[in-house]
Amino acid sequence: MRAEAGAPQRPSPYGLDGITVPDPRMPVSPHPPSPFLAEADATVWSWLDAYGICQSPASQRNLRRARITLTTAMAYPGADRDTLARLARWLHWTFIMDDEFDDGPDGRDAVRCEAALTSLLRVLEGEAGRTPATRALADIWHGLLSGRSPSWRRAFRRDVEGWFWSYYEDTVDRAADHYPRLAAYRRQRARGVGAYMFLTLAELGAGVDLPETVRHVSALVDLRHAAAEYTGLNNDLWSVAKDRSVGVFHNAVMLIEHHERCTLQDAVDRLAGLLADCAERMAAARRVLPGQLDAAGIGGRTRADVLACAAAYGTFVRGCYDYYHQVDRYTRADPDRTTGELAPVHRLFTPASALVSRVPGPCEPPP
Repeated sequence: MRAEAGAPQRPSPYGLDGITVPDPRMPVSPHPPSPFLAEADATVWSWLDAYGICQSPASQRNLRRARITLTTAMAYPGADRDTLARLARWLHWTFIMDDEFDDGPDGRDAVRCEAALTSLLRVLEGEAGRTPATRALADIWHGLLSGRSPSWRRAFRRDVEGWFWSYYEDTVDRAADHYPRLAAYRRQRARGVGAYMFLTLAELGAGVDLPETVRHVSALVDLRHAAAEYTGLNNDLWSVAKDRSVGVFHNAVMLIEHHERCTLQDAVDRLAGLLADCAERMAAARRVLPGQLDAAGIGGRTRADVLACAAAYGTFVRGCYDYYHQVDRYTRADPDRTTGELAPVHRLFTPASALVSRVPGPCEPPP
C-alpha cells in the first residue's frame, strides 16, 4: 500500500501477500485520537466485567487484537470524556455481536438468526434483557438515548434496526448460496457494517442534535450514503482474509472475483475505484450542502450544527481509515485461529453465556 506523501510506509491488510494494494482516495485530512482514549478503555473493561460478557481468555484476546477503543477515539476525537466512554462501550458491543454472526452458527441458520435478533429487538422496545448480552445492550442503549431529542432517537433506532436485520439478510444469502450483485451490495454492506448508526452517533460525538427537517436535506443525505458506503467497502478491503477463513462471501473483493471472474489483484483494484467514487461523492455533497442550507432558509445555530455534523461524518470516515493500519486484527493473522473454524469466540447467544447472573439491571450502575 502506498503511503501518503511524506508519511512512512503503513501496514497492509494481512492475507493479501503479493497483491499491490492501492492507497484508496481519502478526502479528509488525518487527525489525532481523542485524549480520553485510555480512560475510555478502562471503563469498557470494567463494564464488560460487570455484565459478565467476554470473560474467556480467547474472547479477551480477540478484543485486545482489535483495540476497539482506538477506533472509537479515532472516529469521534471531539467527544467529551463521558460521551467517548459511552461510545466505546457501544462499539465494543457491536464488534462482539458482529463476530458472533460472522464466526458462529447464528449467522448460518435463519431460524437461529431470527431468534437472536428478536431477543435484541425486544431490548429496543423497552425490555430490560434476559441474558448478560441483552442486559449489557439495554444498559448502553439507554445510556446513548439519554438526553437526546425524539428526532435523533427515531433516526438512531432506525439505523440500529437496519443493522440488526442486515444479519438476517446475509444469513439467508449464505443459506441459499446467493452472491448479491455489487450494485445492491454497496448499500447492503453500508447497513451491515453499521455505518449509518455510527454516522448518527457522530452527532453525539460532535455535541449536536439535528432537527428532523435538516435530516432530509439532500446533500446531507447524499453525504451519509457516500460516507456509509466508503466505510463498508474499506472494511471489506481489510477483512478479505478473515472473511475467507470462515466462509463469509459478503465482501466486495470476493463478490467482484465471483461475478467478474477476475484475479484478486483486479478485484482489489476495482474496489479502490469504488472507494474513489465514494470519496468524490462525499466531497461533492460537502460542496453543495451550504447552498442547499441557504435555499432552505436554514441559518444560525441549526446551520452551524448541520455543517459540524457534515464535518463529523468526514472525521468518522477518516478515523476508521487510519485505524485499520494500527491493529493486529487487520494487519496480522491470528496465530491461534484455525482456518475454516466456525465457532463464536464470545458466545453471546449460547446457553453458557445465559448462565451468568451477577449482572446489574439496566438502570443500576455497574459494581
